[in-house]
Amino acid sequence: MISASKIKSVDFYRKIPRDLTEASLSGAGLSIIAALAMMFLFGMELSHYLSVSTSTSVIVDKSSDGDFLRIDFNISFPALSCEFASVDVSDVLGTNRLNITKTVRKFSIDSNLRSTGAEFHSGPAANVIKHDDKVDEEFTEGAFVFTANNFDKYAHQFPITVVNFYAPWCYWSQRLRPAWEKASKIIKR
Repeated sequence: MISASKIKSVDFYRKIPRDLTEASLSGAGLSIIAALAMMFLFGMELSHYLSVSTSTSVIVDKSSDGDFLRIDFNISFPALSCEFASVDVSDVLGTNRLNITKTVRKFSIDSNLRSTGAEFHSGPAANVIKHDDKVDEEFTEGAFVFTANNFDKYAHQFPITVVNFYAPWCYWSQRLRPAWEKASKIIKR
């Protein structure tokens, strides 16, 4: 076991001069307790320094209703038409604002992200044809309007029959019309 003289040799608080001092058991105990306390405090400070802490706080916005945070951003979607791009905003408190386009500027771009025209402005389209409106369509040569009565007649009259389900009020049908007309001319040859 550990003898009392060995414990006494740990005494940090001996009286000076050393030749005249004598180690005491109470001084050694006090030295050991102080060393343990210093190691404990050092360990606690080191663990606190190495630990990661995250604090979250919620601050209520005290500004008036008309004052909003301005956010500037630049996002490019080369394959998305400007008319379908919109911004929806929601915050942590559950407030949702949909289709915010009043302050959003949109430009048509090409695949190299270069502007291809003027700024896009949404608004009422000119010459809009609604779903039930009757329209006198001009068809290219070789194009026929199919009905339930004449479908069999025309479908079996030619070796290749391509059917375009065209609706004059449909935006995508209008955009595809030149491609269909070109295809009908190629097939006719």
